[in-house]
Amino acid sequence: MEQVRFAVIGAGFMGSLLARIGHALPYACCVAVADVDGGRAQVLARQCEATAYRDYRDMLKREQVGAVIVATPEFDHREPALAAAQQGCHLFVEKPLATTLDDADAIIKACSDAGTQLMVGHILRFESGYAMLKQAIESGNIGRFLSAYARRNTPISEARRLAGRVSPVTYIAVHDIDQFLWYHPVTVKAVSAKAVRGQVWEELKTYDFAWITIEFEDGALAVEEVGWGLPETWAGWASPASWGGFGDVQMNVIGTQGVLNLNLTPMNVMACDREGWKLPDTRHWPNLNGKPAGAARLELEHFFECVAQGDTPVVTGADGRRSLEVVLAAEQSIAGDCTVYLHH
Repeated sequence: MEQVRFAVIGAGFMGSLLARIGHALPYACCVAVADVDGGRAQVLARQCEATAYRDYRDMLKREQVGAVIVATPEFDHREPALAAAQQGCHLFVEKPLATTLDDADAIIKACSDAGTQLMVGHILRFESGYAMLKQAIESGNIGRFLSAYARRNTPISEARRLAGRVSPVTYIAVHDIDQFLWYHPVTVKAVSAKAVRGQVWEELKTYDFAWITIEFEDGALAVEEVGWGLPETWAGWASPASWGGFGDVQMNVIGTQGVLNLNLTPMNVMACDREGWKLPDTRHWPNLNGKPAGAARLELEHFFECVAQGDTPVVTGADGRRSLEVVLAAEQSIAGDCTVYLHH
């Protein structure tokens, strides 16, 4: 494939991770990085042998790129995405696609008008275990889909890293909501959610945990437990430095003729040493030979293949919008202590 020159807007955790992964691919090259924090942009640019910018508008005027990764804060995806699309760039937008449906629609329309690809970074579609559940459901192994339950709880250090800018539903639950809709592509009828408040609320004024119930038009149900109030010690070890921590994560799907269960809480490596028990992430972006691998690499490989070959991504803008609609309904339900009915 012809090498794709790409730029990254947003040099935080995910932007830096995606930039380094993309730059290490043989058919992609990161040539520019933009971040309002100039120092942070320079650090990432040096790692990728790219040019650093404070203003993405300046970057898009000066650089000739075929694709752009948008990894700015969740509420700030619209303007950089529109600017990139208007320059004719293919877009990879980190999840969630936006934080309002108006912003999501604007991004989708901009890419449609420009004739460029739009992929949303729902990484779990590229994690082998989740993809295998999808294969079994599509093959009819569990009969008719009845219900699904997901748990995705992380240590409080994740809440502190985000510093109150977003809730765990918008930032974390959106992963499993996308999976529910991928596994069971039926119209969502209603969403209800409840939140509990503890130490995270006291420190950052975002709730600690929430439970979300999704009712589909055919009567099927999906329930998610999500939060970021686990103890710091859940993933607080210092060594090995390359062992990234994760969380308490599961997915269970029940049908009329079978059940599927995925447990990524221990993943497949457990250790105990002088620091205590360790459950490192081995699936999403583990460090292999000094480079990030796993599902994060697979999703970017897919994106750049779609760009080069003109294929439609596995996760489209429409997919991102559907997940966002459920996320917003859950947030509305928590705020109003009510069930939110979706009208289509």
